[in-house]
Amino acid sequence: MRILLASRNFFPADTVGGAQVSMLLLGQALQAQGHDVAVLSVDDHAHAGLHAASGLQEYRLKLRNLYARGKAPAWKKVLWHGVDRFGRLMNADYRGVLEDFRPDVINTNVMASLGLGLWTVAADMQVPIVHTIHDYYLICLKSSMRSGQVNCASACATCRLTALGPALAPSRQVSEVIYVSAHMKAAHLHAGLFSSRTGATVIHGAYRPAHPLQARSGPVDPGRLTIGFFGRISPEKGLDRLILSLATLPLNSWTLRVGGGGDPTYVAGIQALARKLPVEFLGVTGPDAFYASVDAVVVSSLWNDPAPRVAYETGIHGVVPIVADRGGLPELVAYGERGLVFEPERGETLLAALVQLSSNPDMLARFQKNWAAVTPRFDPAHVAQETLAVYERAIAASR
Repeated sequence: MRILLASRNFFPADTVGGAQVSMLLLGQALQAQGHDVAVLSVDDHAHAGLHAASGLQEYRLKLRNLYARGKAPAWKKVLWHGVDRFGRLMNADYRGVLEDFRPDVINTNVMASLGLGLWTVAADMQVPIVHTIHDYYLICLKSSMRSGQVNCASACATCRLTALGPALAPSRQVSEVIYVSAHMKAAHLHAGLFSSRTGATVIHGAYRPAHPLQARSGPVDPGRLTIGFFGRISPEKGLDRLILSLATLPLNSWTLRVGGGGDPTYVAGIQALARKLPVEFLGVTGPDAFYASVDAVVVSSLWNDPAPRVAYETGIHGVVPIVADRGGLPELVAYGERGLVFEPERGETLLAALVQLSSNPDMLARFQKNWAAVTPRFDPAHVAQETLAVYERAIAASR
């Protein structure tokens, strides 16, 4: 099968996101199984050929918009969104890629910057479309469904006009949708996207540790609980609230290890908040070493996080995930069967979860057993097979 994966970013300089990692692992697994795989992305420059870091063929197109990434003044952001949501400046470029690669199916992922014109071009050329939903782009102008400090239950008037409205008709061209969590499926179907004939499948991202795992049977530091935070450091991730909650505990009873980066000014503010506390900022670091250095990882998201990889990576590494009751997080830990769940707006619920973990030595073994039972489902080869079944349905429906 000839498969074209498409996404906003495919590992440009200094930019890594969970959706990129999931798409990379899927593409490599599909290629390893004998399929012809290429990646279509947009960037601040063009390149066609081998993407050396991944081993996948790529069509990296120069974005025809005001800027490709980075900060911009408010007026430029407004214009950027107008081009992205309503413009079709990239359509000729997309047609050229489809004519050159001749895919049997196209699997779109993160649509911001790609724009909805890609679906129109694919439909015009009778290429079946599978869309994997990693975010709220089709519903929300900011792709987050969060305004200020409040999560949105549905699209606001502005987003109905600028995001959801323009997406409704193009979404009818999609044959199959892969949702990264049941939460995302419910949110998008509630919004009225896609047609009644569009298939809907929930598939979590792929993950396989880089090295064989060592058995975990006790705390990293027997004298204290070593807690981890891993991922992007940004306001909606709730690291500041996590630190403030931990600060109410005896300082000799815990250590927080923070792996990841973010806006330098914001990160500096978080570091100032943690001054004189047992908090270590490691910067961007690899997952294997990080998970081996902690007893539990807190995913303290304040927004309705779709399905962050850190939740299942943690469990697969034999570490306890403690996740906020937001978005797709509770289902990733099977609503308490493979981890603990807390309410991020109430710090006492996080502290209660930490006490529960510390006072129940059998809990780690129980969670590890439950994760061992489902870990094969996250293996890239298995995820590739599940995804291929979706592609085959999309191709069959187009005949």
